[in-house]
Amino acid sequence: MKIILLLFSTAICCQLNAQNASIDSSEQAHYYYKLALQYKDGNGVTMDFTKAFEYFSKASDYGDLQGTYAIAYMHYKGLGCAQDYKLAANLFSKGAVIGKDNSMYFYGLCWRNGYGLIKNEDSAKYWLKKSADLGYKQAVMELKMSAGENSNVSAKILVLSIKNAAIPINVVLNQYKKIENHLPPVEVIAGCYKGYIIQYDWSGKNAVSSKKLTLNLSGQSKSLEGYWSEEGIDSFKLNASLRLDSLVFNNTKYARKDHYSPDSAVKYSFQNAKLNLVQKGDSIFLAGNIEMFSPDRKEPSKPLFVALVRIDNKDIEKNRVSNLRVSPNPFTGTLNVEFDLPESGPVEVQLLTIDGSVVYRNPASTLETGHYILPLQPGKIAAGTYLVKVLNGNHTSSVKVVKGGN
Repeated sequence: MKIILLLFSTAICCQLNAQNASIDSSEQAHYYYKLALQYKDGNGVTMDFTKAFEYFSKASDYGDLQGTYAIAYMHYKGLGCAQDYKLAANLFSKGAVIGKDNSMYFYGLCWRNGYGLIKNEDSAKYWLKKSADLGYKQAVMELKMSAGENSNVSAKILVLSIKNAAIPINVVLNQYKKIENHLPPVEVIAGCYKGYIIQYDWSGKNAVSSKKLTLNLSGQSKSLEGYWSEEGIDSFKLNASLRLDSLVFNNTKYARKDHYSPDSAVKYSFQNAKLNLVQKGDSIFLAGNIEMFSPDRKEPSKPLFVALVRIDNKDIEKNRVSNLRVSPNPFTGTLNVEFDLPESGPVEVQLLTIDGSVVYRNPASTLETGHYILPLQPGKIAAGTYLVKVLNGNHTSSVKVVKGGN
């Protein structure tokens, strides 16, 4: 009888110990996962992807499935660890087979784009549909796409054709490259450049998109300002400082669409540009790496590379607004500014006093080629002579106007 009671007591103790161990493991997993999120998003601590990856890994070791998904996600993008599609795909598969919607989605992307797996559209659609059936919105969006991000043939062809003296001879842009950067004084950099911005996948081995880029820069000493315009659509005014051969952008933000956000652009803040400028004959070339960060996604952008050439004065003159006139002149209320725009680009209209103080500004916006009449409503300003200035990239056109008495 004593033996039976002892065995029964031992069994109960083992069961309780197992339950306690399970509770302890669950608590540890939750603790490490929560800590990892803090470091990944910078909530209450300095953002640190390396520490985030370390704590996600500990959460996964304690059996946390979301922790396993998180380390797969970070390997997929190379955040805080070595970028590794093959390892990411293997980890995503573990979550996918047990019904995790987010793992199914990324596992489907791996199949669709050939990231860590041999590209297979049937397998891709199978996992994407399973994820979409569970209500995962990104999977629903991806299924609406005719192909994955790594199928942009025009971008792959373009990068093989780009010739730019600022890119080292042995560098071919079919893969993302970090090049040695050198920028001379601001006065030498200033000018209007045209070329391309190329976006790569997270591994940097595949060019996934390309857009025409116009970059206008002007300034003096170590300070630059100007306009950045992609395809004449995504356009914004920029300010930057020259520091240690890099351009550091000052509070420069804009929104950019890509394969995963075709309808609503993702907001980015520019951090810096490591660019190389080379003069060859009569031409000046600019090329290098652009770093951006998404405050919405709380992570850096995919690798970006720009290849540009400065256009000469004849080309610049072709882009200048023409037939600038204002009416009525003198004016008392609304003033209409009329002009022709020979090429699409960013346009800003200002009303200034004769000594150069801006009293009214019509914010910059990208306009297509054509004839325009833009109304200015400066409100209550003193009677006198003013200057209407139209800024088009690196160009400025102006005309005098008179404000009559009310």
